[in-house]
Amino acid sequence: MPLSAQHCRSAAMEDVGAGSHSAPGLSEGQELVVPRTDDCHYRRIVLSNGLIALLVHDASADKAAAACDVRVGSLSDPDDVPGLAHFTEHMLFYSSEKYPEEGEYSKFVSEHGGHTNAYTSNESTNYHFDVNWDALEPALDRFAQFFICPLISPDGVDREAKAVDSEHGKNLNSDPWRKLQLWKHTANPGHPFARFSTGSFDTLITQPKQAGIDPHERVKGFHRQFYSAGVMRLAVVSRHSLDELEELVRDKFSAVPDAGIAPPRFAGDAVTPAQGGTLIRMVPQRDGHSIELQWPTVPEQQHYRQAPSHYVSHLLGHEGEGSAFALLKARGWAAGLVAGEAGTSYSGRSFFMCRIDLTDEGHAHAKEAVAVVFRYLDLLRQPGGVNKQVWDEMRQLADMRFHYRDKQAPYSYASSLAQAMQVYSEGDILLGAYSVPLEYDANLIQQVIADLTPENARVLWSSKTLEPECTEGERWYGTKFSAGPLPDDWLEEWRAGPPLPELHLPHKNPFIPSDFQLLEGRGPQPEVIHETATVRLWHRLDPSFRVPKAVLYVHMQLAECYTSPEAAVLAQLYVALLNDYLSELTYPAELAGLHYGVRTTVAGLLISVYGYSDTLATLAQTVLDKALDFRVLSDRFDVIKEKKLKDFANMKYDQPYQVALYNLGVLCEAKRWHVADYEAVLPGITAAHLEAFYPRLFSRCQVELFAAGNLTAAAATDFARSLEAQLRERVGARPPMPSQLNEQRVVALAPGRPTLLSMPGPNPTNDNSAAVVVFQVGPDDLRMNALAELVTQIGKRDAFHQLRTVEQLGYLVFCTAYWTLTARSIVFIVQSTAHSAAHLESRIEAFLPMLAKRLEEMPEAEFRSQVEELAKAKLERPKRLREAAGRDWGEIEPGLLRFDRQEAEVAVLRTLSAAEVAAFYREHVLEPATRRQLSVHVEGHRTASPPAAGAGVAAPAAEGTGSVAAARAAGEAAAESTAAAGPGEAAAPAPAGVQAERIALEVERIAPEGMWAWKRRQALYGAAR
Repeated sequence: MPLSAQHCRSAAMEDVGAGSHSAPGLSEGQELVVPRTDDCHYRRIVLSNGLIALLVHDASADKAAAACDVRVGSLSDPDDVPGLAHFTEHMLFYSSEKYPEEGEYSKFVSEHGGHTNAYTSNESTNYHFDVNWDALEPALDRFAQFFICPLISPDGVDREAKAVDSEHGKNLNSDPWRKLQLWKHTANPGHPFARFSTGSFDTLITQPKQAGIDPHERVKGFHRQFYSAGVMRLAVVSRHSLDELEELVRDKFSAVPDAGIAPPRFAGDAVTPAQGGTLIRMVPQRDGHSIELQWPTVPEQQHYRQAPSHYVSHLLGHEGEGSAFALLKARGWAAGLVAGEAGTSYSGRSFFMCRIDLTDEGHAHAKEAVAVVFRYLDLLRQPGGVNKQVWDEMRQLADMRFHYRDKQAPYSYASSLAQAMQVYSEGDILLGAYSVPLEYDANLIQQVIADLTPENARVLWSSKTLEPECTEGERWYGTKFSAGPLPDDWLEEWRAGPPLPELHLPHKNPFIPSDFQLLEGRGPQPEVIHETATVRLWHRLDPSFRVPKAVLYVHMQLAECYTSPEAAVLAQLYVALLNDYLSELTYPAELAGLHYGVRTTVAGLLISVYGYSDTLATLAQTVLDKALDFRVLSDRFDVIKEKKLKDFANMKYDQPYQVALYNLGVLCEAKRWHVADYEAVLPGITAAHLEAFYPRLFSRCQVELFAAGNLTAAAATDFARSLEAQLRERVGARPPMPSQLNEQRVVALAPGRPTLLSMPGPNPTNDNSAAVVVFQVGPDDLRMNALAELVTQIGKRDAFHQLRTVEQLGYLVFCTAYWTLTARSIVFIVQSTAHSAAHLESRIEAFLPMLAKRLEEMPEAEFRSQVEELAKAKLERPKRLREAAGRDWGEIEPGLLRFDRQEAEVAVLRTLSAAEVAAFYREHVLEPATRRQLSVHVEGHRTASPPAAGAGVAAPAAEGTGSVAAARAAGEAAAESTAAAGPGEAAAPAPAGVQAERIALEVERIAPEGMWAWKRRQALYGAAR
């Protein structure tokens, strides 16, 4: 299907009506091509200083968002201050001449229902935020000061360098970061691509000072040199009219200085021809094997209309019948294959990558596995390998994704638009952002394929088994590696080999829809339209998102699924094998915009299907056919079991705060097995066990089914009846006994009995510690939910500012309202490379009275403003069908059924008083005698340094109980907090009376092996149904 766009010329400032296929209002002769379903209006303007802005009027937007992309990134770092571009990004969040209060921008955005963030890439730095739409003007004014007059203070430079260092510390054990740096380390050393780009305290402060460089002046100089209006692209999305947006942007951004610079350009020799044919061996952190190839090739950014790498990745990355992956999987060598333009690419050079995730057997045949990739490339070099028919279908699929795309939230949309404006021509901004190829160029595609030779490849082979050969250590991450020429026998096998008859180009995609008609009407909320002893069907007609798509949730509640750790592992193996069997069948569906998921739950099996309503039932039935006609193939079982063993083992490499949250879930959910149980039972499970388990799995089954979107009640009912008949006739399923129905219940923490689970970090090479502190509020209740959310709405920014910005505890700091099944809590999360988990919790404790003081002293006008901003955020309407259906499913699945939850909670929220909120906080968070507290500590593996003069070290969490240990920790925390506070900002400890009450309470300590004994002694909240 060729791209359809109506091109009509108009005056430069003419607005675009909703439903247009092109958007006039650009410079003369340019028209912005927009999706058929896009109801936004667009206008492009150029300010007097050269800054270019794209304004987007979205009448349905509850949030407004803006993003500014500055065309400077890490490739512009100076040699003597690695990471300076990223560091400058951090520093602009501090303050400005117009708004000198530190953190005022982030505080304002947070208090008005929004978010802030930024990222630094090779060639761009992208800043973005969103707020409740009526707060756009003051938020935009604060945002503009980033680029007009930021205050980059000397003390802020020193403090924020610690945050960057903590961010780098968080990434030290991450294999993707380690691989990225190895690609850089082994690249052309004379090219800026080869540098370390994150930055650390050493590169940003210590080394520059030793060389006589003032870091403060270097940040200011970098900003002056590169932050020029002419290389900035601004996108603003709001329900404001285009005229109003233009007035705002001209008023706020015209003062951005223009240095008259052009965007930095970088040579294409990041990798030289001499560096091709290289084999890099690497020892990863996680268990598993992979081999990745990268080739320098045609820069895709310069040829985005032809998108030659897109064509090659469409075929080489295919997973259907005849693909390289299908053959590798059939030989038992691969668990996954990814191909396409690598994230390391930049405007001057693209890197095409192909990564194979190897099985143990595939690792032993790594050379032969890669040879399959080269045989597929040989196929593309043959006559017909590059052909218009394949390109036309690829274009048809891309057109379909473009024209019937789900609407993005303003936050992500503004960010992606600002970035796209740096790369694509004015009329192609949206087409480029959604990767729509526009021109067929066989010669350019063949040029990419010609570049993908063994001699040009750089190969990164990753496995712990390679450690004896990895004798070097990479400087920034400490990764063990070695690098040298590819072995001659590898090159010989890859260069030439007989064609493999199993390989061929993909067949015509059978899942491409043809009916895009939208139904009429909209259900006010889901309702049960069909119910039997086996199936209950909920339905909601909802074509309001203007896309011909639908969602199905099929939750099969299986009594045998979670009766023991063995049963849970067998169910997981069943799902993993099912997905394995489906991969070749469903990959064309994925390309055609149809998506499915199958996963286990503590109650059974959840199948979700999303996509075009015309072909949705076809995909759903394809999944059911494999699910209900299941056979255990022993060779695939062995591969899946191997992968599952590695998955369980690799959980220890998660971030410490993730480990803490996982164990928190196990502690708080009444029925929840631990990954340690799975690791214990999986080795003894065989294919025969799974074969015997499968009939039992479906012996008792009850289905909760939800169909939403562009799907009639009759079609949904037909599917429900067919599903019930198939369950009865194909697997002999019967309804479960009442005693077998799953109960999802939550531990009810006791007031005044603080509990601590402390454990060493499971990864001995990770120096990070994490503290997760939970204050349980109770089961689902509209008023209590509103109180918890309002407390975190007010407190989250204060917590971030105090614990991260002022005290610099670590890069990751959160305060949020948190669900454990149907129970609500307030949770604080801090992760640090510099402090113990015990110290982190002591600083959280020291912060709590500060928030209490703010709540108690908050002026009524500010309180009412906080209430209204939270109300606006809660009433924000879903942007996409999946979001709306997911919200409804979140009520159906646990049995809560408050489909008007947002409106009902806002109605309660608006009745709250400041005194009630302060009293709630005191009872549930501040006061040790009444709060329900559970803490999880994950202690990092590092050598403790001795305390500085006048300071203390927090006591290890495992030492002592009760008042003596708590008093010691409290006193030492107060000493360390003074040292952590910035100039003029002493971190005050808790008031003496409150502190004395806290240290008098006994802390119940749980050893990891005692989690279940502790759970058995606790009361439980009742299930929702």
